Amino acid sequence: MLRIVRDFRHASRQLQKSPVFALVAILTIAFGIGANTAIFSVMNAVLLHFLPVPAPEQLVYFHLRNQPMHTSSTGYSDMPLSMQVFEAMRTQHDAFQDVIAFVPLAFDKVAVRVGSEPEEAHGEMVSGNFFSGLQIRPFLGRGFIPQDESAHAPVAVLNYAWWKTRFAGSKHILGQTIYAKGVPLTIVGVAPPGFHGVDPERSSMDFWIPLQQRPELNAWGAATTEGTLYGSSDWLVLMLLGRLQPGVAAQQAQARITPAFQSAFAGSAPPSPNEQAPQVVLTVLRGMESLRRNYEHPLRFLMWMVTLVLFIACGNVILLILARNSGRLSEFCLRQALGANKRALFSQLFLESAVLVAAGAALGWFLAGAITQALTSWSGTQILIELDQRVLLFTGGVSFVVILAFALAPMPLITRLPLNLALRSAGGTASGERHQLWGRQLVVALQISLCVVLLSAAGLLYRSLRNLETTDLGMRTAGLLVFGLSPEANISSDADAVRFHTALLERMRALPGVDSATLTEIRFGEGGSDNNAVLVDGHNPVPERRFAPLRTNCVGSQFLHTFGIALYAGRDFADSDTASSAKVAIVNQTFVDQYMHGFSPLGHHISVMGEPTQYAIVGVAGNIRYTAVRETDRPMAYVPFSQAPGVLSMQYALHTSGNPMALLPEAARLVHDVDPNLPLHKPITQRDQFAESVSQERLVANLSIFFGLLAGFLVAIGLYGSISYGVSRRTMEIGVRMALGAQRREVLLMIFRESLAMAAIGLAIGIPASFAVGKTLQSMLYGLHFTDPLSMSLALLGIASVTLTAAFFPAYRASSIDPMRALRTE
Repeated sequence: MLRIVRDFRHASRQLQKSPVFALVAILTIAFGIGANTAIFSVMNAVLLHFLPVPAPEQLVYFHLRNQPMHTSSTGYSDMPLSMQVFEAMRTQHDAFQDVIAFVPLAFDKVAVRVGSEPEEAHGEMVSGNFFSGLQIRPFLGRGFIPQDESAHAPVAVLNYAWWKTRFAGSKHILGQTIYAKGVPLTIVGVAPPGFHGVDPERSSMDFWIPLQQRPELNAWGAATTEGTLYGSSDWLVLMLLGRLQPGVAAQQAQARITPAFQSAFAGSAPPSPNEQAPQVVLTVLRGMESLRRNYEHPLRFLMWMVTLVLFIACGNVILLILARNSGRLSEFCLRQALGANKRALFSQLFLESAVLVAAGAALGWFLAGAITQALTSWSGTQILIELDQRVLLFTGGVSFVVILAFALAPMPLITRLPLNLALRSAGGTASGERHQLWGRQLVVALQISLCVVLLSAAGLLYRSLRNLETTDLGMRTAGLLVFGLSPEANISSDADAVRFHTALLERMRALPGVDSATLTEIRFGEGGSDNNAVLVDGHNPVPERRFAPLRTNCVGSQFLHTFGIALYAGRDFADSDTASSAKVAIVNQTFVDQYMHGFSPLGHHISVMGEPTQYAIVGVAGNIRYTAVRETDRPMAYVPFSQAPGVLSMQYALHTSGNPMALLPEAARLVHDVDPNLPLHKPITQRDQFAESVSQERLVANLSIFFGLLAGFLVAIGLYGSISYGVSRRTMEIGVRMALGAQRREVLLMIFRESLAMAAIGLAIGIPASFAVGKTLQSMLYGLHFTDPLSMSLALLGIASVTLTAAFFPAYRASSIDPMRALRTE
């Protein structure tokens, strides 16, 4: 142990003799390891993270395949199921220890009140075995019990993080009351630290309550006319999570429960004879289910990018180490002459590398923490990124590999030195080192090739982002303020909801600066959509298909005018389109192209399959980007919100010729006057709302540009160092050339030719590699091909700039050598 401590002290003293070398090496290592740690921490949260509960590998999500046509679902993709299915699954003890049910109280945040002012928080209804099934114990108080579920008890358990921030960690919180949608809830517990829930879309819930029957707390915040949790067997809203029995794999459990699963559907929502039987699929709960689908490919690509950056950084440090060790050859020869073997030399270099990398990794860990915080805010998603034990092990593993690389790199040179070199001067050895420069040049050439790949990929992703940001949305976004309202007080029917929103909309239109205002049930650009099957004049417009898909949205009067959507035929909705007037609809151009086959749609009637209400088409609107910027045109129909069933929560859109956010204080005051308990949900400009829909592309493009520029900077340093080292070792040669009549211009050209030769080798490798990498990115691109010539041209221009800039100063210094001084020095 004392020997190890002594060797570490010796290694530290050796590095202290070269402070500039140590500082540059540590900073380079910190950038490489810090970037890798930051991206891996995001991958860990999205793709790899297990729940902080006992035996998390036993937890599985339920997914539905072959949903019966006559059923409706609300929620995440294929996960919603019915209460009847849950009751059947919780009895399957040969496959599961427990089956847990959960469903959010709203698609986003729900209105809560702790003090006198309303606010918003993420809330979820869960089954009584939620905490016991997950095998976790609350930090304070208690969790839920089966009796809480059966009695629909008005109690709540708080998230530890929300309790710490919102309630200042007060241990007197138990027994106090919070209000969710106006319903009083008694706080009975606080969840343990680190546990944030099991929702596949959100990384953190703020509070949980038992499953409820109250209409105010209906699943997903839906109106009771759409369905209820306990009363509508054909409304699929509940998500299920199972804990497998020990020794039972997910595939085995899936096979065991399939008969009971299909029987539950047959008893509550039977499929029609021509439909396939519903199937259950179990997936292991790891990472974030929804984010994995969207972010897995981009994150893996970013991981490859930062790995290449780490290779470039390591190459630079290895070049620095070789340059530094070339001045220590006499020392190494003397140590061998005194009896040091290869193991002792390797031990010394390993410890010196360990000190360097330890310092760089520590600084890199600090940088990773800052980068992950930036990633959290830049991503625009609810990703809870933490530098946990797995990330620490990753950083440690990367650091160890880097230490080995740094220690092994100079060993071939050191262990083959003649012992009599210890008695010769450095000058006598310099002329014999030229044959070793090709190794340094090859490293730099490989760095250039990696840089070409990074720069070309960054160019592709940036140009794709620009295409997304400048694409025609089919509507105006400037001057629009949007926010949501979900009234609960005194709302017991559709008519109540319509009266509330109609009256408030009129008051919004009277606000100073508002030139038009309207309503939508689903906010544009937020990602949600209401998908149905349509009948035209009572018939399927595409009989060769099982059904004709249709997206619908309930909207207010002046809808097209407020959003600036083109009107191709007919009229916009008016205040006269009420519940008692004729049912009307506006369809988009894609609907006409796909379902009307060239006929004028005006006067024809449409209806949602399975519903009796028919709407007369009174207008044809232009296509717009509905859920996000990156989407294809689909058949769309808009209907007045006053004529549609199940309307409760609505999105307000206020247009002004000035700054739309300036309308927010007056709009909030107006809502507070109407209902002091009603918060505005996510007030934002429509432009920023669509910008959020490309947050993933923006994050990946910005990081790619950053990593590409970082790679270019590191390559410039490596190229500069390599050329400078070569010039310093060839001082005598250059002096002789100039003494024999070589001109400064010729020396400059000689150095530039050697630099361009390294760049040419790098380009020969990098250009084909760039096309190969670009092909894997095609699914991430928008509006361009992976062979985009402009992106490749910009990458080549960047490499040329880096090469010429890095080569200029050493070349200029070489051309300024005094021949007599050079010969005298050597």
